[in-house]
Amino acid sequence: MKSGIFDLVVAGSYVFIIIAFAIFMSWLTIQRRKNAEAMRKNIYSKLKSEIELSSKDVVNIGKSFDLTAFQSRKVIYKIFRDTEDKASFESLKMLVQEIETEEPYDEMPDEVKPSLVRLSKITEESNEESDKHILSPITSTLSKYVELKSEQEKLKKQTYRAYVVTVISFVVGAISFYFTLTSPTAKDIAHEIQTASELQQLEHNKSSNADAKSGAGS
Repeated sequence: MKSGIFDLVVAGSYVFIIIAFAIFMSWLTIQRRKNAEAMRKNIYSKLKSEIELSSKDVVNIGKSFDLTAFQSRKVIYKIFRDTEDKASFESLKMLVQEIETEEPYDEMPDEVKPSLVRLSKITEESNEESDKHILSPITSTLSKYVELKSEQEKLKKQTYRAYVVTVISFVVGAISFYFTLTSPTAKDIAHEIQTASELQQLEHNKSSNADAKSGAGS
């Protein structure tokens, strides 16, 4: 009986973990959509007020809504697609062009993006062939820096996930260990069976004696 309860508790624990994870991921998705919609309204309001925005403004506004730079730009692209106001369209057109200029350096640190964009324009306008490749060593070095930083972030996330899994495994293991300690041994089970058998035999004997007395009385 206890073994059955133990199996139910373990199965229930895993089902609970899976359901909780699914709910959490669904909540994240819904929250991200809500944040994107809130940012869309915020940007649209600023455009109506004729506030000029830069690509950096877009990223910073997105951060306030817990959106990444990529997600923030998607909001701008959707507004640009849906806008029907001429003034807003022209303002967005310039903003989108600025964003597209910076997109090749999307993975670079925000503080160096303006410099890279400016250097890119200078090299494009230069007549010197050597200037065409001036950005290559810079972007290569920065890419390695970003890659290293990204690996560190991934390692932090993996460490955190491993910690969560360890805690969950410990809890499930502790429950399993408890039920293992409290579950009956083979000797206990044999004793229970023998006791139950003796009780059944006793009840049978009582029933037989009662029937015998009843037959003798008649």
